[in-house]
Order: sequence, then C-alpha cells, then structure tokens
Amino acid sequence: MFRNFAIAAVIALGIVGLSASKSASSGSGSWQVDTRHSDVQLVTDATTDYGKTKTNITLGFGRVSGTVIFNDGDLAKSNVELHFYPATSMTSPIAEDGKFNDRWLANLANQTLICFHSKSVVRSGDGKLQVSGTLVLTRVDRTVLADPNEGYAGPVYGPPVVHRVSQDATLVFDSVSPDENGKDAGAVRGSASTRVFREDFPQLLKAVTATYWPPVVQDKNCQPPASVGEDYHGGACTGTMLMAASLPEAPHAGNAEDIGYEQASDFNTVVGERLNILVHMRLLPKSSGQLPGD
Repeated sequence: MFRNFAIAAVIALGIVGLSASKSASSGSGSWQVDTRHSDVQLVTDATTDYGKTKTNITLGFGRVSGTVIFNDGDLAKSNVELHFYPATSMTSPIAEDGKFNDRWLANLANQTLICFHSKSVVRSGDGKLQVSGTLVLTRVDRTVLADPNEGYAGPVYGPPVVHRVSQDATLVFDSVSPDENGKDAGAVRGSASTRVFREDFPQLLKAVTATYWPPVVQDKNCQPPASVGEDYHGGACTGTMLMAASLPEAPHAGNAEDIGYEQASDFNTVVGERLNILVHMRLLPKSSGQLPGD
C-alpha cells in the first residue's frame, strides 16, 4: 500500500515538474516582473575617432516592472504590460499620466517613464513571440533657474510640464527559460527587444539621450557596521552593478592644450538615429504571492 502510494507520488511530482518545465520553455503562464532582478538596456548609434568609426553605445540601464501573460492555447488572451524608468528608486517616481508626488521631484529637473502596452501576440516560424503594441513616453520637465550671488542657495525649479506621446512598436521575446539559480519555485528568465527609429518616434530618442540613467544595482544588500568610531564610513553594501561603459577617450585628452577642448569633445558623437531596447527579466508566477521587489 505504502509502495503504491510512493510510486503515485513520484509520478505526480514528475507530471508537475514536466508541466512547469514545458510552461517555462514555451513562455506560457502568468508572470510578475521581479524588479530587483530585471533591467532594460538602452543602446543607440554613435561615432568615434571624429566620425571615422561607427559604433553602438549603451546610454544606460533602467529598472523594469510590470506583468507578462502568455496563453499558448489562445494567444489572443495574452497580455504584456511593462514600465521602464531610471533606477533612482525601486518604483517609478511618475505615473504614465504624468502624475507625481512633489517630494519625488524635489531635487530633479526631469523624469522619464517608458511604457509598453500589448495589443496582439503571435508566434513566429522560429518559435519567438512577437508582441505588437504601443510604446508610451511620459516626460516631466522643469526649467532650472540658477542665479549665483551672495544669497545663492541652489537651483530653483520652475513648474513641471508633462509631455506624453506614443508610437506603435513590436517587442520580440527571444527566450523564456527556467531560472535555475533562483530560490523561488517556478521563476523564469525572459529576454525581449525592440528597435525604434528617430524618424518614427523622435520624441523618444530625444528624451532617452537627454535622461540621466544612474547605474542599476541588483541584489543590493547593505549591512550596518559592527561599531561606530572615528573611522566610520557607513555600512558595507554588496550587489551587482549595471552601468554604461565609457566611450574611447580622445588622444591626449588628459592634456586639452595639445589638441584643444573643442576638438577633443568632438572625438565621440552620439548620433541617435535609432534606439535598441533590450529587456532582461526575471519573472515570478503571479500565483506565488512573492512581491516583485523582494
């Protein structure tokens, strides 16, 4: 009796494991983006060596939040909602409609939020999921008034101005696979990408290149010091940092007098005719109850 029960249990576990593996490999399921372990990489075209060499540069990395639902049985029931924003906080300081809390913009002149809303999902011949939808750019700008004098106490920001524009786009999911290194059962890794051209969405290219994208720190863990003394330097922090690499330095850049400041500054140029949006996500099953920021 016990032996039969054990065999049945093993078979049941095998079926569950097979089902989970099949779901992860096909991408079918309902997922919540794990913001702490996901990122978006923004890449554009540039030139170096005074325009002689074309290259690609990473403008920066941002955080990702949202939900991903793929229904293999009926792709019409699939849905993708994603938000991309600078890593100044775990959540976006502004909403898609431009609403914000005054304290979130206390020391910032602008904020950028990029949203993707799916309309339809199809599977291509090579098995990739092509998600057609809308890219929405929300930008909050404020003028900065600086009048250094004896009573200068820092910049004064003008009233916020909200800009919101959108454009059709297609996000291609290259892969969805089990997160073998994760501690959460059922978690998967997914990557997706889209390309936007300046002629189609000039506001997006302008906003992304003008935005400051601070480094994204994943798995940040700060421990308070064991004791506080004269050599106190704060708590020790660990984590994985994602930040844009620097462009090549101009020859003799350390001595601007050799070639002149203007000439040195023209060594690299951000062209910005296209923007590649590369999304790397860790996805948690929505039924797991795990919070995306935990």
